[in-house]
Amino acid sequence: MTSEDIAPLLASNLTPIVTLLSIFVGALAAGLAGFAFSAISGAILFHWLPPIEAVPLLLACSITTQLLSITTLWRAMQWRQCFPYLAGGFAGIPLGTKLLEDFSPRAFAVGFGIFLIFYSVCTFLRPRIAFHGGGRFAELAVGFAGGITGGATAFPGALPTIWCNVKGLSKFDQRGIVQPFILLMQIATLVYFSGLGILASTTWTTFFWCVPAVVIGTWLGSAYSIVSTMANFVGSYCSFC
Repeated sequence: MTSEDIAPLLASNLTPIVTLLSIFVGALAAGLAGFAFSAISGAILFHWLPPIEAVPLLLACSITTQLLSITTLWRAMQWRQCFPYLAGGFAGIPLGTKLLEDFSPRAFAVGFGIFLIFYSVCTFLRPRIAFHGGGRFAELAVGFAGGITGGATAFPGALPTIWCNVKGLSKFDQRGIVQPFILLMQIATLVYFSGLGILASTTWTTFFWCVPAVVIGTWLGSAYSIVSTMANFVGSYCSFC
């Protein structure tokens, strides 16, 4: 058996392990921050699965993490403020899906990597001076762009998160807007995929054996986030006293 024969065999044996690992790491991050599941998991998964298979799986798993997280933060969700983003986002899903279907796997992976770099830089260089302009039109446009990235990469929350940073919103307010946006956008995208026949039976099979990794990762991340928040509160209170 030559090295050319061994490589595909090795990749096929490692794919389930890498898939579970990527889903667990993404769920852990989502439990901590409330978003970025698709960014973390996709960065790993797109090296092992074709985008047309990876994106529906990421959507299904991310919806699960969002449902688990949002139940503990239901009262903090700002549904009314989220509406303009959603209105634009739903309109962007078909364009994002078109990009997913038409791009080659290699070009898609490169594009996703560039997008992650852009997102990371914008998040790191959070402006200290808040921008209060734009109004509802800007929120619609940002939501539309989020719909495109959601349909193409299962990652609709990146641009709304950046926009909330630019506006100088607190992390609590950001999460109240971005998290329901992500959840509803991903559900809508998965429904749209289903209508187009993109969802394969293997997607649901893979999803069901990934559920334990999703649940455990989200629970661990959420538990750490809650404990950390309580510790910071107690520390602030003691300092004040």
